Formats: sequence, C-alpha cells, structure tokens
Amino acid sequence: MKNWLNTLALTVSVITAGLLAIWALLAMTGMMKIYSVPTNAMATFLSKGDHIIAERFSLLGEMPERGAVVTFTTEGIKSPYMSHSPPVIYIKRLIGLPGDRLEFKGDILHVNDKPVSEYFDANGITYQPLMSLAPGKSVTVPKDHLFVMGDNSGNSSDSRYWGPLPVENLRQKYWFHLKHGPPMKEENQQH
Repeated sequence: MKNWLNTLALTVSVITAGLLAIWALLAMTGMMKIYSVPTNAMATFLSKGDHIIAERFSLLGEMPERGAVVTFTTEGIKSPYMSHSPPVIYIKRLIGLPGDRLEFKGDILHVNDKPVSEYFDANGITYQPLMSLAPGKSVTVPKDHLFVMGDNSGNSSDSRYWGPLPVENLRQKYWFHLKHGPPMKEENQQH
C-alpha cells in the first residue's frame, strides 16, 4: 500500500510540474496570459477586479469574429485621446471587421445595415453613439484594422475616440474567468 501511495504522489508531482512548465512556456511566448481587469469599461461582462485568462491560439492565422473580446496593445495608436506612454494592454469587444460599415440608427448600433445583435449576443449591452459614431455619422473600417468598443460604452475609451485598431496590435482573445472581482461601482476613468 505504501509503494502505491508513493507512486501516486510521484505521478501527481510529475504531472503538476509538467503542467506548470507548459503554462510558463505559454505565458512567456504570449500564447496565454492572466489579466486583472483595471476598469469597468467592459462591464457587465468584465468588471474591475475580475481575473481572466486570454489565449492567442485562436488568433493564429485567423481573424477573430465580431463579438469576440480581445486584448491589444495601444502601441502606435496616434490620437489626442490615447495618451498612454509606454503602451498598455486594453480589452474590448470586436465590433467591426475590415470593410464593415458602422452607424447608429436611432439608439441601435448597426454593422453593414444590420443591428449588432444579429452578429453576436448583445443582450444587456447598450452601445452609445459618441465621437466618430455620433448621430448622423458612420465609420467604414479600413483594411487591416478592426473597430473595438467597451460594453460599458459610456465609460470606455475605444475606437470611437481613437479610431480603428490595427490588426497587428491584437494580442489575445478572452478565454475564461478565473475570479470575479467585487461588485461594480461607478467610476469616471475611461479605459
């Protein structure tokens, strides 16, 4: 019995060490990363204090789909509304792909003349028409760019302010929650 327990303990230790080594390798290469969400710009899907895992595997050679929640760097974004130096990582929802035309019709965000809800589950999300998507304005997403917005769009610095995001700035795609943060509180800081 003692030999069986020793063998089991050794097997568990080897498997654990192997998994930790794989996780370290994936983290070092940027294929997986743990993030702590710093703001409520993506609330209620992601709230300040949530801890999530994002992965890069599904982005290799593939364009993410509309509705995907993605991480990206602010590096190279030139706008008076983007003042981060050094660059930081943001997390937003992908709304528009290259060539898409975005506009508000009434209070509803449309992509290619269809309500955004026809592309992904936007239940509980109310996007606000601001800046480049103010009432009466439309945006066509340029080649090699994406249009991203925070779900809590009244409290989100996003493509409406600083323009379409270069595809090369994408880093990872949301995979799952590790831990939910405290209940959401109103805040004035946008990210």
